[in-house]
Amino acid sequence: MSHYTFIVNPAAGRGDATKLVRRLRGALRERGIDHTIVLTAAPGDATTKARESASDVVVAVGGDGTINEVANGLVGSSKALGIIPAGSGNDFIKSCGIPEDFEQALAILCAGKRRRIDLGTVQCTKDGANGSEQPEVRCFVNGVGIGFDAAVAARTQEIRHVSGTALYLLAVFQTLGRYSFPTFTYKVDHTIRESKNLLIAVGNGRCAGGGFYLTPDAVIDDGWLDICVIEEKSVPQILRLMSRVMKGKHGDIPGVTIFRDTGLVASAREPFHVHADGEIVGRNVNRVDIGIMKACLDVVVG
Repeated sequence: MSHYTFIVNPAAGRGDATKLVRRLRGALRERGIDHTIVLTAAPGDATTKARESASDVVVAVGGDGTINEVANGLVGSSKALGIIPAGSGNDFIKSCGIPEDFEQALAILCAGKRRRIDLGTVQCTKDGANGSEQPEVRCFVNGVGIGFDAAVAARTQEIRHVSGTALYLLAVFQTLGRYSFPTFTYKVDHTIRESKNLLIAVGNGRCAGGGFYLTPDAVIDDGWLDICVIEEKSVPQILRLMSRVMKGKHGDIPGVTIFRDTGLVASAREPFHVHADGEIVGRNVNRVDIGIMKACLDVVVG
């Protein structure tokens, strides 16, 4: 029988993960599941605990950020990633067939069906950075946002007492009036392009921001990343665009282009933010390099 380590992020979902611990202990005892439960205490803690775990399956109990940290700790090992959703957005599970309901997610975990998925890689660089310092390369499971999407992600971390799509919408409205559009030079589909963009979204999974399908056709194990580039828009245009993005029906809007590639390099003179799986990995950077690691992590899926 497999041994499970459950890594719980007490801060996930505005504290909802902590409330799950007692329920989780009871459910695991009832099912006779051999397990260990550990709580994280600081950013990066989940990566360390996942790397050190001797379990066959390491379960992220939290949101996309917790899943990201656990996945970064499991890369290169034979351990599988399990998921009990307890975050604000819970976007990655939409590509894994895992429901938000606790009991249903636990049943899927116990069933043990595995799928070997791709991971993306992201590396951010600032102009004038010390050349002797190698920028960190991180993996991501779901997606990367460059520009407006990342500025919104940064704002969500400052908002309290709201979660899910409502949190993202509030952050969007608070970011709209003060956002400037960088002119990006980016290489995708073997072509160098330049445009003033609202955002560039790179998806391994289909959904981001708690319910926005920027890359609706992305598949987590097809060996490709889906890349959505949206050019500069006025505030009314952005608001109309959002309703289409929530349905994944924005691909035919002028100024929206969706590519499929194995990587992306984007740069701008104006500094921009970058998020990976909803967590800020680059603040005021000038370049981001994104790639893919194919078929490198087992995930317990529905």
